[in-house]
Amino acid sequence: MEVEVDGTRWSLTTASSPPLDLGAAVAHTGGMPPTEPGEGPGGELGQESGITFLRRTPALPGVAAVYGYAGVEAGSRSRRPPHRGVPSTLLTVVVAVDAPLLCSATLEEWADHRGETHAVCLGGFHLQPVYLQRPDAQEGVQVAVHPLAARRLLGLPASALTELTQEGGGVLGPSMRRLHERVVSSPPAERPLLVEEALSALASRHERRQGPRREVVGAWRLLERSGGRMRVTDTASAVGLTSRHLSSLMKAELGIGTKELADLMRFESAHSELVERARRGAAPRLADLAHTHGYADHAHLDRAYRRFAGTSPTEWLAEEFRNIQAGGHAPARDSSP
Repeated sequence: MEVEVDGTRWSLTTASSPPLDLGAAVAHTGGMPPTEPGEGPGGELGQESGITFLRRTPALPGVAAVYGYAGVEAGSRSRRPPHRGVPSTLLTVVVAVDAPLLCSATLEEWADHRGETHAVCLGGFHLQPVYLQRPDAQEGVQVAVHPLAARRLLGLPASALTELTQEGGGVLGPSMRRLHERVVSSPPAERPLLVEEALSALASRHERRQGPRREVVGAWRLLERSGGRMRVTDTASAVGLTSRHLSSLMKAELGIGTKELADLMRFESAHSELVERARRGAAPRLADLAHTHGYADHAHLDRAYRRFAGTSPTEWLAEEFRNIQAGGHAPARDSSP
């Protein structure tokens, strides 16, 4: 089998599953992406369970989706569990309107209300959850960005986002602080377009910047097609490199190696199916889910969840079930750079 990437055909020497869309759940560092929306001015508008959203389908290459969100949490704040920003193959940009986001690296920090606060939050390519407070009200704009588009969109590779979360103004300059001021002072329906326009202006400054190496792009797409199950040695061979060389290039571009990326893609594929089953009201059937996505058994899947989500799949569902039913954790559309 051969796969064409940017005009170059790569030979694929092992069998793989049918192609998968990028479709990873947005690693929602703040707002809640929508479920099936209705039509609205300037984008797609919908409302479920107290959460109002406006989703734009961006024309900007490398951007999967732009969401305006506003939500009100139910119940006592003291009894709300943390929101876990689960690792994803997408970078996240959040412009917070109601108050700065408080992002914690551990449950202990979350419980003590410690962590990093951001008016414009950049969620990097990470392999652990981000724990967020659930205030009474949430309002802002969230953007899902393909990490291979980071050079031409943000002016730096994804590997440069070395922290779990970072302040946008500190990384991308004063334009992000000005953007935040404009978004806060604008009507909700206009906010997603303002953010998209700001990112487009940022990208125009970097349009001549060299993109990632074609071997990295090719390896990404092969792993994506297999849901992270293609062997690292076969992936490297398909793009004409040794495993060590490919992993070195991956780390330079993304901040993680080939094996870590494959593990994340496999988890993300399984996690997306778990979310979809919960949305339909179907039983999780974790043993079947594990088998479908290449895990040895339920216990193997459970270990992957504890690694990436900090909890078991059953516990994660219990914490996030209301968000799922309200339209959260919906997959982003393809954003290939």
